[in-house]
Amino acid sequence: MTLSDLPTDMRAIIWHAILLPMAGLIAAACVISGFFYYNLSHADIKDRVDGLAAANTVHMQAHVWQYDLGTIQELIDNYVETGLVNAVQITDGNRIHLTAGTVDPSDVAYALEVPLFGLGQSSGRKIATMRLEASNAEIWQNVLSNLSRTVLIAIGFVFVTALVILRLVNRALLRPILKISDTLKNLPEDLETLNIDLSDGHEVRQPDELVRLVDAIHEMRDQVLAAQLAGETSEKRLARAAKLTRLGYASFNFEQDRFLECDEFFAESCNMTIDQVLAMDVRRDFVETILRDEDPKKIRVHAKQFLGGRTVETVVKYNLGNNEVRFVRQILHPVPDPVTGELVVEIASLDVTDQHIAEEQLLQAQKLDAIGKLTGGVAHDFNNLLAVISGNIELTLLTLESPSERSYLEVALSAVTSGATLTQQLLSFARKQPLSPEAFDAAKAIKQSSALLRTSVGDAIDLEIIADGGLWNAFADPEKLKTTLINLVVNGRDAMPNGGALTIEVSNTRLDRDYANHNIEINEGQYVCITVTDSGQGMSDDTIQRALEPFFTTKGVGKGTGLGLPMAFGFAKQSGGHLKIYSEIGKGTSVKLYLPRARTESEAKRPDRPTPLRAKFKGMTVLIVEDNTDLRKTYEAMLDRMGCQVHSAADGPSAIALAQNLPEVDLILSDVVLPGGMDGNQVARRLAEFYPKAAVIFMSGFTENSITHNGRLDEGVTLLQKPFTANDLAAAILAVGG
Repeated sequence: MTLSDLPTDMRAIIWHAILLPMAGLIAAACVISGFFYYNLSHADIKDRVDGLAAANTVHMQAHVWQYDLGTIQELIDNYVETGLVNAVQITDGNRIHLTAGTVDPSDVAYALEVPLFGLGQSSGRKIATMRLEASNAEIWQNVLSNLSRTVLIAIGFVFVTALVILRLVNRALLRPILKISDTLKNLPEDLETLNIDLSDGHEVRQPDELVRLVDAIHEMRDQVLAAQLAGETSEKRLARAAKLTRLGYASFNFEQDRFLECDEFFAESCNMTIDQVLAMDVRRDFVETILRDEDPKKIRVHAKQFLGGRTVETVVKYNLGNNEVRFVRQILHPVPDPVTGELVVEIASLDVTDQHIAEEQLLQAQKLDAIGKLTGGVAHDFNNLLAVISGNIELTLLTLESPSERSYLEVALSAVTSGATLTQQLLSFARKQPLSPEAFDAAKAIKQSSALLRTSVGDAIDLEIIADGGLWNAFADPEKLKTTLINLVVNGRDAMPNGGALTIEVSNTRLDRDYANHNIEINEGQYVCITVTDSGQGMSDDTIQRALEPFFTTKGVGKGTGLGLPMAFGFAKQSGGHLKIYSEIGKGTSVKLYLPRARTESEAKRPDRPTPLRAKFKGMTVLIVEDNTDLRKTYEAMLDRMGCQVHSAADGPSAIALAQNLPEVDLILSDVVLPGGMDGNQVARRLAEFYPKAAVIFMSGFTENSITHNGRLDEGVTLLQKPFTANDLAAAILAVGG
């Protein structure tokens, strides 16, 4: 490392740092030396002049006394020529006036006037004056001569000193600084390799300011590496999170109606490439095309908010053509362009189509559940009313013989039966009908009902039943399945008023986790799928959304109850399955009914009902537990007509109190829902302590109770659904061994 290797600025700084102080020292030395040499030369001249005067005064007095002016002139010329003085004057103020050399009065460095006296007797008398003058020229000449030597010596000293200082500075300061500078200037891409070593050969540098600077640089390197690692980790996590969530970004110039930038996820949400998005006109191609299903008023409100500098968060509907629709959550943030000041809107977008669909399904499920609870409660009370009416009509019919009078009551009884069917459909939708599920061959059951199904659709419609080979057994209530299929087939028939094709297809299927995640209340697994497809008018999306609501129908007045699909939906859900509607205007409708696959062969058969022991009821003792007074009286009259001995109670505690005084009971006929803190199942268990051999029949207009679990009757339980007829009651008594 030499001085020439240093940068120009640093070289100048070092030279200034060395030369300026040294120049000051030389100047000071010159000033001091000049004073010294001046005084020394001045004293030397004074001594010389004084010596000249002392040595020649007597001799000069003699020549003046003798008036030997020529000799005097010769002498003083000799004084000047030999340089003893610069000027000599001898004058008596009258006749003698001799001079040699001249000196400017302002340049006189030293002047000496010596009086000259007479000789002999006149020795005390002044006869003339001799003036000797020395100029500054000689003094300055001596000063400059001596200063030149001094300056040369000082310059030599300064040069040597500067070289020594520069070498020391170069070794101790400049070389390490340049090493640090070059290392930082050529900073490696991998900071881990950054290492500054200030050791000189094998000599380790002692700790000083530069060593501490290098340590600080190394510490800063470590901090930068740590921050870089943390930043890279955070950036990777953020990028990974954005990739996992498919979070998109774009920005557009609000005033120029053009996109400025976008990423792949935003472009993908528009079914475009990045270049296609950037080439779009925001208003024409994006707002009026992709967002054409959005409310224009909503878009104008957002634009007004942008202009006001407000951030907007919203969910918009993308219409991408080919019936593809996406829902996108967007956060739109307005910022001014830093160069032009124009309004730029930044967009962070997230595709929430699946979430939106799930939320709609959940809302629909909650709505249907609320409707189901309402209809279930109404059906329960309505069934009790129908039971009272039907029971009393039947009892009245037993006392009438006139055909005309009986016909009126038979019409009323038929209406009660229709009302009971309606409440059963409502209970089916509400998932509160009692089911007796078993494992069975769905295709076989459907084919056995084909005659009834063909009768239901009529001759104008071609009905085809298709079943795949190797079908699994379904686990459901086969009787309720038949009723459900009739409803679906009738719906398909009504969708084809001019005839068409209706297909029932049975197949094995597996619903995977992705399907289950996108549909509420369904588990992944194996199912038997029954698909009913018609070639009719089809349904719009809005109609599909409401198709499962009770009493909703697109048919004319009096042409449909609006309970077919809701009942099928309730049956599917109560069976642990699923129902899905696929439809398109003008292309028909497919209703897919998924029933769970039977898990074991033991589910394939129902337990056999006990064989009736006798067919007559005369002398049978029956204990009725029913809280409705009118119903209790009706059932008492029915059983009395059958020849039974009847006892009744309004609740459980009353029945137990009555049992303590009854020696024998053959049959317990109990409502399931009872007041008094005990339900029908609890009452039956307590009464079994008194009458262990008594048969038990439960009655209910509502099955969400203690004898059903998950909508399925407990094994061995006999249930009469209200309203029921006297014949239904007799059949139930026979079934339990009456």
